[in-house]
Amino acid sequence: MKRLSKSVVAIALSLSVLLAGCTRASTLSSNPSTSPAEKPIEISWLSFDFPEEDGSFVQQWMEKKFNVKLKNIRIDRTNWKDQLNLRLAANELPDVWLLWGLADVRAYSQQGLLAELPIDEIKKNMPTLADFIDKNQPEAWNDGIITGKSYGIPITNLEGVIPINPFYNQDWLKAVGYNEPPKTLKEFEDVIYKFRNNDPDGNGKKDTYGLTALGKTNTNESLQYVFGAFQTNPSYWMKDKEGKLTYGMITEPSREAFRYLSKWFKDGVLDPEFLTSDGKKEEFVNKRVGVSNDNWSSFRPNGRIGQTAAKNGVKIAVGKALDGPYGPGKLSAWGLTGNYMGMSVDAGKDPKKKAKIYEILNSFYSDKESFMASQYGEEGVHYTLQNGMPVPKEEYKDTKKKISAGFGSYYGLLSKKAKAFEMYSFPAEDLSLRDQATKGVELLYNIKFNVNAIQKYSDLPNLEKEYFIKFITGEIDLDKGFDKFVESWKKAGGEEITNEMNATYKAQSGKK
Repeated sequence: MKRLSKSVVAIALSLSVLLAGCTRASTLSSNPSTSPAEKPIEISWLSFDFPEEDGSFVQQWMEKKFNVKLKNIRIDRTNWKDQLNLRLAANELPDVWLLWGLADVRAYSQQGLLAELPIDEIKKNMPTLADFIDKNQPEAWNDGIITGKSYGIPITNLEGVIPINPFYNQDWLKAVGYNEPPKTLKEFEDVIYKFRNNDPDGNGKKDTYGLTALGKTNTNESLQYVFGAFQTNPSYWMKDKEGKLTYGMITEPSREAFRYLSKWFKDGVLDPEFLTSDGKKEEFVNKRVGVSNDNWSSFRPNGRIGQTAAKNGVKIAVGKALDGPYGPGKLSAWGLTGNYMGMSVDAGKDPKKKAKIYEILNSFYSDKESFMASQYGEEGVHYTLQNGMPVPKEEYKDTKKKISAGFGSYYGLLSKKAKAFEMYSFPAEDLSLRDQATKGVELLYNIKFNVNAIQKYSDLPNLEKEYFIKFITGEIDLDKGFDKFVESWKKAGGEEITNEMNATYKAQSGKK
C-alpha cells in the first residue's frame, strides 16, 4: 500500500505571512524566493440536505480553513438514485460521495467508480474514528468489504453500540406487584400474563396485552429482547461454539424462543393484532400493551416514543436483558456501520485531493471547531452557549434557514456521528439515561459481509418472515415443522450464503 503524502497546508495566508514563513532555505536556492500560495483544491461534494445556493456560511468557512473550492452536487433524497445515475452517465463523479449502505458500496465499486480506501489507510488518516470502531465493534470494519477490498469510510452510528432495550409501563408494573422491570425470563412471563389478566390499567375490562410484534412491517426488529433471553437473534449472523458463522433463525435457541412466543400467542398474552402492527409503537403509548423495545434515543424523554408516552400519561421503566435457560441474557444492537463516505475513482488517483478529503473528514469527526462550524455556525452570530449547550438564535431554529446556511448533514455528516461531540447534541440527563440502559449489558451484533450469495438469494428474507409469523401463531409446529424450515432455508440459498459468509470471514480474519 502506498503511503499518502502529507496534507497540504489548508489555511490561505496573507502575502506578508507568505513572505515571512515560506522563504526557501539557502541550501535549495542561492537566491531566497517566496513560494506562491497553493491553489485551492477543487472538490465536488455529494451528501443530503443541501443548501439551495452556493456560498453558504459553512461552504465559505470550509473553503477558507482547508484551502479548497467546493462544488456542491445537489440530489433530492426522494429521487436519489435516478438523479445520481444520470450524473454518473455524464461522468460527473462526486469526489466526496455519500453511499447509502452496502448496496451502494457494492454497486458503484463494481462499476469501477469508487476509489479503494484500505482499512489501514482509513485508520492512519482518521485515527479518532478508527479508535471508536476498534474499541466498540472491531468486526464492523468487515461490513463494507467487497471482494476483499474496502471502498468506504464507515459513518459511525453512535446509537449502534447501545442496546435495544425492553421498556415497560411503569404504572402497570406496580399494579401487578413489581417495583422494577423483570430480570429473568420467568419473571418476565409472570409480568406479561398479569398485564393481560390482572387489569393493570384498572378500567375493569380485559383489554390489555403483555407484548406485541411488528408482523406487518419488520419482523427483524420484533421481540429481540425475548430472543436475547436465549442469547440469540433470528435475523443476525453470529459465531457458534466452533467459531463458525451461523444464521440465528435456524439455531436451537431460536426454536426454544419461538416455543415461548407461540405459547404466549395461544394464551392471548401476545397481542393477536401483531400481525398487522406497523412498527410505530402505538400499542405501547396507547396503553394496549405493557412492554415494547427500541433504542434509548427513541424512549428517552425527548425521543419519539418518550414524548408521546408522556402526553398519554405513560411512565416508562427501562429494562435490561432477561436471564434465560442458557444463562445471562443479551440485548441486540444495530451495529456501528450502515452508510459510508466514499471517494470517486478519480479523486483516488490524485494524492493531494485524496489527502485533503481525508483531512476535512477527519477534522469534522475529531475537531470541536469544525463540529461547531458545521452544525451551528459562529458563536454570537448564529448561536449562543447556554449551560455549555449551543442554542441556535431564533432565525436559525427554522430547518430551512439552517440548511441554507450549510448547517447539518450536508457538509457535517461525520460531525453528527462523532462520539466526541455528543454532549452538544443531547442533554446531560438523556446521556445519563443512556448510560443506565447500557450498563452491564452484553450486546449481540450482526456479523455482516456483503457476499454475492446474499444478492443472489434476495427473496430469502420473505421465507424467513413467513415462518417467523407461522411459528408464533402455531400454524407450523416447532418440532418437525422447524426442522423442515431449516432444510427449506438451506435449499433456498441459505447453505450457499453460509458457506460464502464463512469463507469470507475466514479470509478477513487471516488478514488481521
